[in-house]
Amino acid sequence: MSTADAPAHSPSDALGETFEVRTVTGACYTIVEETGADGHPSYRTAYARLPVAANDDGTFTIVDTRTRLVRIEPRR
Repeated sequence: MSTADAPAHSPSDALGETFEVRTVTGACYTIVEETGADGHPSYRTAYARLPVAANDDGTFTIVDTRTRLVRIEPRR
């Protein structure tokens, strides 16, 4: 992994809990819970830091930020 590809913050750097979740399509994301200054939790994906909404049923939804995610194949 090059420096440009390395995440700015890894899940182990997070102050809150982390969750591994899968989408209906099978994609897997690490979700990080962060406690805001107001004491309320907020959620983001660990590497891209995209905002995530926690649903009442225990699932998570990535908030539409018009960000395009593309698969990156391993370098050979």
